[in-house]
Amino acid sequence: MPEKVLKKLNTYLLPQWKVCFFASLLVGLVAHLYKITSWLPNWDSLVFRYDSQNMIALGRWFLPVACSFSSFYDLPFLNGILAIVFHALGAVCICKILKVQKKITAGLIGAVIVSFPTVTSVLMYNYVADGYAISFFLATLAALLLTKEKPKYLLSAVLIALSTGIYQAYITVTVMLVLLRLIDEIVFGNTSFRLVLTKALRILLSGVLGMAFYAITLKAMLGICSVELLDYQGINSSASLSGIDLFASLYVVKQSFLKCFFDLSGGINVSVVLNGILLILTLFCYIRQIITKKLYQQPAKLLLLAVFGVLSILGSAALAFINAEIDYHNLMLMGYCVFYLFFLLLYERGTEKFAELRCWTVLITATILVANQVVISNVSYHKAQMAYEKSYGVLLRIADRMEQTPGQEQCNRLLVIGALKNSEAYSVTLPPVITGITDGYILRADDETVGQSVLCSALNDYCDKNYEFISGEEKKAFLQTEEVKAMNTWPQDGCIKTIEDTIIIKLGTEGEK
Repeated sequence: MPEKVLKKLNTYLLPQWKVCFFASLLVGLVAHLYKITSWLPNWDSLVFRYDSQNMIALGRWFLPVACSFSSFYDLPFLNGILAIVFHALGAVCICKILKVQKKITAGLIGAVIVSFPTVTSVLMYNYVADGYAISFFLATLAALLLTKEKPKYLLSAVLIALSTGIYQAYITVTVMLVLLRLIDEIVFGNTSFRLVLTKALRILLSGVLGMAFYAITLKAMLGICSVELLDYQGINSSASLSGIDLFASLYVVKQSFLKCFFDLSGGINVSVVLNGILLILTLFCYIRQIITKKLYQQPAKLLLLAVFGVLSILGSAALAFINAEIDYHNLMLMGYCVFYLFFLLLYERGTEKFAELRCWTVLITATILVANQVVISNVSYHKAQMAYEKSYGVLLRIADRMEQTPGQEQCNRLLVIGALKNSEAYSVTLPPVITGITDGYILRADDETVGQSVLCSALNDYCDKNYEFISGEEKKAFLQTEEVKAMNTWPQDGCIKTIEDTIIIKLGTEGEK
């Protein structure tokens, strides 16, 4: 009977797992309620308000399946709640991976995970937020199965392939969690050098197998659907491994890490100060533990620890080694949240000496960290609301001017030239830099790489139009005509005109940012 099953399930769930899950839900709502109860679109949301998410050309062959459960509409509340729930489930997996025993540790892990800035960026792309959250959950589940007493290597490989098939960046979550567990076993556990090394090699093989599953499936799907990979974020070159440049990749890793945690381009700020404090406290406690355990007398273990430490920096931006020209934006940085877990684990790791001081320090500092991340989320959504309302006002002005243009009644095609000034940025610096939000307009220039026109989609949805946008060679041909060259840019007179069945609007000079 269902009652008996639920009762048995409840006895299996440890109290710290429940605390982690419900802390994630509570903090998730405080951080993201603004977004999930409001329509705060960005440029992509205007295009993908309803979309099947068939992103095979971007290497995301499992994304349509992951997003199908909530329909293919951009539903703020449903998609948002599912995203919070799956991040909460991922946090529970992390607690099990790290063998967390204390409720406060579990609660802090859940709170930090669900309020991490990458989750805010994910929710700004709400039409895929539930799918990306599932990718995060599968990545943590894969790490859990890899680090069990009796690992499930083949099943883990399948989960890695599925997670990567939703969004490739979440492979870094699995990598980082595995490295954290191995480092934890060396510093705070009693696992032998041979056993740790054996585990690491087997996990590596499982990861390689998972990526092989992903690549084989992708190639098969591309063939079945007769699709080629797009030149977006270097995905086509990544698949052929033609973009490998070790030194350039190392530079990307360094810059991504510094930009995420220590971005001083706008001066001293709360995030940088907090991250500096966390780094110092974490290093101090781990070095102290190494000295207390006399690991310096075990050179093999110490060397392995150093290797894992370096790999954690490299693994947090692993995709940079496949394509050195990748733009490692905030949406791809969920693996970086694991660096905070090193610190949170100190609540229940270490010797009894100064334990009370250590626990209070972790609790207070982590609480401030979570509070800061919650503020960042809410400020982000406020900026998103302002950008949307500002853009909506301009959209109505554009529609009104178009309706006053002679000959517009016979037009069913739209040619958009250039973009509004202050509409090209796709991230806002708070800090950290939050991808998916801008201080400018969300009516961005047409993106022919992925075949979308934000203005055309917005006019069709908000102003009851039914335009087909022009791109490619046909657009280039229009741009060479004297009539188009002579047009003024928005909002001057003559920025909109009609040619046969096409209405043309010149927002700016083509190619300008």
